[in-house]
Amino acid sequence: MSRLLSAIHRIAPRTTYSGGIRWSTYVGDVRCTDNLSKSYHDYQIRHYSRRSRSTSQQQQQHERLLVLGSGVAGCATALTAARHGIPVTVLHAGSNRTDCNSYWAQGGIIYKNYHLKNTQKDNGDGLVDTTLSLVEDIRVASGYMGKLQRQVELEEGVYDENKVLNTNNNKSQGHGVLGQKCKKTNIHWNEDAAWKLACEGPSRVRELLLGKKDGGMNHDGDTTYGVGPSMGCVVPFDRVATEGEGGLNADALSLCLEASHAAPRIIHYSDCTGKAITTHITQAAANHPLIEFVGDSIVTDLIGNDNSNTSNNSLVIGAQVLDKRTNNLTNYYATHGVVLASGGLAGIYQHSTNPLGFNALGSSVGLAIRLDNELYGETENGIVSDLEYVQFHPTSLYIPNESRFLLTEALRGEGAILRDASGRAFARDYHPNGELAPRDIVARAVFSETQKSRSEKEHNAYLDISHRDSDWLRGRFPSIHNHLMSRQNAMDFTKDCIPVIPAAHYTCGGVTTDLNGRVVGSRNGGWYRNLYAAGEAARTGLHGGNRLASTSLLEGLVFGSSVGEIVASSGVSGSIGEEVINATHEARCAIELQLALDARSVTAGIVDDKASQEANAILMHLKSLMWDNVGVVRDTDKLSMVVSELTAIRDKANLLWEENSTNKSAGQEIVALRDAAYAGLAVAESALANKSSGGAHYVEKQENIEVVSDGESSDEGSDEEEDEDAMVAARG
Repeated sequence: MSRLLSAIHRIAPRTTYSGGIRWSTYVGDVRCTDNLSKSYHDYQIRHYSRRSRSTSQQQQQHERLLVLGSGVAGCATALTAARHGIPVTVLHAGSNRTDCNSYWAQGGIIYKNYHLKNTQKDNGDGLVDTTLSLVEDIRVASGYMGKLQRQVELEEGVYDENKVLNTNNNKSQGHGVLGQKCKKTNIHWNEDAAWKLACEGPSRVRELLLGKKDGGMNHDGDTTYGVGPSMGCVVPFDRVATEGEGGLNADALSLCLEASHAAPRIIHYSDCTGKAITTHITQAAANHPLIEFVGDSIVTDLIGNDNSNTSNNSLVIGAQVLDKRTNNLTNYYATHGVVLASGGLAGIYQHSTNPLGFNALGSSVGLAIRLDNELYGETENGIVSDLEYVQFHPTSLYIPNESRFLLTEALRGEGAILRDASGRAFARDYHPNGELAPRDIVARAVFSETQKSRSEKEHNAYLDISHRDSDWLRGRFPSIHNHLMSRQNAMDFTKDCIPVIPAAHYTCGGVTTDLNGRVVGSRNGGWYRNLYAAGEAARTGLHGGNRLASTSLLEGLVFGSSVGEIVASSGVSGSIGEEVINATHEARCAIELQLALDARSVTAGIVDDKASQEANAILMHLKSLMWDNVGVVRDTDKLSMVVSELTAIRDKANLLWEENSTNKSAGQEIVALRDAAYAGLAVAESALANKSSGGAHYVEKQENIEVVSDGESSDEGSDEEEDEDAMVAARG
């Protein structure tokens, strides 16, 4: 198998005429291109099969990449890795592979407004959409107040090491992955991550989501997505008539404006873009012969190589998995490593826009922290960072005693106005951009207005878009319209103001990674070999303290694809590629040793209902604690108290797991509590440690201490004054 790896993974990047990323691949003595003809895939599979006959079936099973999560980031990783010949197993907690956080994204995905750029006047008046303007929008939204390190435009294409601004040689700071630190807000923001998203984003969208008529690399009507001529899928994004050089074009992608964007650059499918993308990209991945999906699979722990005969412990070789249907615990091994792509942790709050279930309970964060503790002992959890920055969406539907329903950012982008109970528009009291200000500011504005209510019956924050055409609204936002009208007491958002309140929505921090998705450990800033993270589970530094609208789906595509390429040692520098190949060889040996230890009975036990009920009750209490004490507005005294209580909950969750996992009676409720307890405690500890308000982290009793660590960039100039003035009202 090692000979196979060295034979097929000699790959060099080229740029196609459409700006996409194309790969020239040498398989043995055969040269072919990854527009991926069917014959190439057939050859690859036959080649793989011939080599595998010389190994045991058990060894062959573990020659794969293990992806935890079936959302956009997980599927982008899987499709990219499989395109380079790496077998992939995608584990997902739900019965259906579309049961993921990506599915519920309403607004859209950032693309690029080429029409706006092409029709720009020479004098520079009006809007323009460039990589530089997108990076600047991300910076402003992030809460980082310093100037950009790079003030010039970059062309689309691979953001390689020659363009990187912050070198990765500072081990005390985790190889420099934290980025620049703002001395005003204490926010770390990685400008390189923003440039990577801006430069590679359009190509990744064309590569994985668009058809030929939009310059994409996928064939419209191709039912074999992921194989044959298509690299991904064709999502039926909304279209609109536009005026171009050739006259009226009635079949162009519709691009909308969202909060804090300088230009309309968001492509969408009505108000259920996540559903459309997830449905198509998971189908593309499922059709690929090298990708398998395994549902009802909850990962309980990562498996590190802790064998005493191995010199380096920071090697991940697999994951322990609970089958929800049988309650079996099984070890899944993977020579190419494990990718954490199971989403964020906003579900650990009592009020969240995330759906109920196992999603968004912080599984990736919990898994990473437990691995770090197991191998290195309890540390300051350098494997995760920026967890205090939990983004609260400003506008979720407020109905007392009901779960929160997301009212997309796109509503405000299309002109919706925030009003109080008297009908007065209040958003500009908090920021000059009003409803289109960064999310953290709008969320605090809505929260502040709701605090003026004298009782639950006298709510004081509403969203009003009744001034727009009714038929247009129903067509643009059909999911929202149907949800509101299907209620027992129907609401018509084309006529009525809708009551809103903030709800936990997105995790800006997460498992600390570099631009390639490699996970940073606690020990001397070293890498966890064979462990990667992508999407909301990862902390690349892209978001800083607050996420720009509609970046999440694109982040999953861009950074998930990067993980797929580095796993295949494709398009990466020689030293990194060599490290990846060496880690694969070491993992192969470690797995052989581990298999001998696994030769024991794994008979499932009967779930202890009493323990499961106890776990559920504790989880509900944990969610209340998070909402009351680590919510939109925080207090240092409350944070100190809740850290102690969450520590006790984590210890109780560990006890429940230990008591029930040994006899195979631990159900998914205990696993969920354990993940949520680790994630919740980590968020509260991060919030308590950061005394400065910034981005989504707002502290009432804050200490105005400006500290810049040695070796960190904190270049702030005149831009800082302007940004700070714009935030004064929301901060006061």
